[in-house]
Amino acid sequence: MSRTHRVLGLAVAAVAVFLPALIPHPFVLSIATQAMIWALLAASWDLLSGYTGQISFGHAGFFALGAYTAATATKHLGLSPWLGLPLGAAGAALVGLGAGFPALRLRGHYLALVTLALAELIRLVAQNWLAVTGGPFGIHDFRTFPGLPEGGVARGQIMYLVVVGIASGGVALMLYVCHRTRAGRAFRAIREDEVLAESLGINTTVYKLSAFALSSGLAGLAGALYAYYVQLVSPTVASAATTSLAIGMAVFGGLGTIWGPALGALLLYGVNEALRFVGVVYNLIAVGVVIMVFVIFVPRGLAGLRPRSGPRTPRGDGVTWDTQEKP
Repeated sequence: MSRTHRVLGLAVAAVAVFLPALIPHPFVLSIATQAMIWALLAASWDLLSGYTGQISFGHAGFFALGAYTAATATKHLGLSPWLGLPLGAAGAALVGLGAGFPALRLRGHYLALVTLALAELIRLVAQNWLAVTGGPFGIHDFRTFPGLPEGGVARGQIMYLVVVGIASGGVALMLYVCHRTRAGRAFRAIREDEVLAESLGINTTVYKLSAFALSSGLAGLAGALYAYYVQLVSPTVASAATTSLAIGMAVFGGLGTIWGPALGALLLYGVNEALRFVGVVYNLIAVGVVIMVFVIFVPRGLAGLRPRSGPRTPRGDGVTWDTQEKP
């Protein structure tokens, strides 16, 4: 892609991202804010599963862990939400690092089952630890970011800009790591052939654990943003439905790109919420149909629709990759 096209694409993306802040409508601001949170969650899943090849069905657990850590730090410890954000990310990253150790021996669906079990364990703890998490009713009545307007559209606009800044920073960090550092090249090598990567001298243990920690930490950051925006965290955020939706957004946007799942989350969440006026069941059916169509007919997702320069070589799974991509 030429520099002109890249600059034009960035300009269009910037306008699209900041447009909701200029629309004085609470419903639009609410959808846009939550869509940005989902964009960070979907991109964090793509870093681990789409980019590194370590299949995770437990990102809802990291998301919930970040949300509960931030909420309890503010409600029970009286800490500022600005401190709750890094605490939520750090707590999820530590648990993700611990969950990464089984990944050293497990692959494919075995690893997916372990991460799914971890998310279910986090959900059960949240549901039964009444004194801290509030149990099935969740935790609420905690502060959000200080210094915001008391209410109305102005509050929604400022909150949206805060979420956009933090979520965009998280996505930018992942893009930098994956495309500008040796870790990104190691992640791709592990995804393509872990045995070959080890034979080339890549310390797969370190990089797989790093991917787990970074991915889960950013999922926890998304959960902390969710907690401070919605101001209610219940055990349902750790359900398998949360992970399934994040995976669907990543597939819709394009696996192994980081920016694709973020874009897919923005569009798919917007469609999902807009169709609620038709009916809750119908909007879920529509989202499912969209994901199925993209899996069958557009396996590279939205990221595969952009024009590419240079030849591409096919892989065995039917996905094509640029031969001119930097190693």
